[in-house]
Amino acid sequence: MVAARGVMPTPRWTLALVAVLVLAQWAPGASDWMVYDRIAVAEGQWWRVVTGHFIHYSWPHLANNLLALVPAAWLVETRYPKDGLPLVLGASVVIGVALLIGESGIAEFRGASGVAMALLGYFALRGLHEHPRWRVVCMLALVLLCAKLVAEAAGWRLKDWQHDGFASVWLSHVAGALVGGALYLRHAYRTDPNGLPLASSR
Repeated sequence: MVAARGVMPTPRWTLALVAVLVLAQWAPGASDWMVYDRIAVAEGQWWRVVTGHFIHYSWPHLANNLLALVPAAWLVETRYPKDGLPLVLGASVVIGVALLIGESGIAEFRGASGVAMALLGYFALRGLHEHPRWRVVCMLALVLLCAKLVAEAAGWRLKDWQHDGFASVWLSHVAGALVGGALYLRHAYRTDPNGLPLASSR
């Protein structure tokens, strides 16, 4: 189906992703089998590496993640429709594995903030190849994303406004951003294996 000229296509998979997150948060007992649990993963419940990103500690935690996830997913879907699903699934797997290897002290993890970082990083990098005004917006987004990662590396942590006793995990954000960067480089190389010129390409 092709959208009429000048009409913004419906972001179907973005809406579906939001629906999954809301349903997972609402469904009784969903967190029991979805949450990233290091011991359960070690016992063979490997799906938790992925599903842990689709469950949250509280409704405010979910709302906080959606503030970044929804616009990022919408931008990726409407501008680069083939890349959204690989980003979400790829980031979920990579972040989960990174936590298993690099954060042995974290027994439990929930949240989609790392996935949001993958989507944000990807659309911002792709935007560097588009028209000048959008390029400036994407450069600013990259600066803010990098500043957040540096601040978190220096010890700054964002706690949610309901004081649920958790804080953001720097490694999950770094891993997500790296997934976005890796998919961008893959696209750029396939478009022009001899260089990465700042030219429009989709």
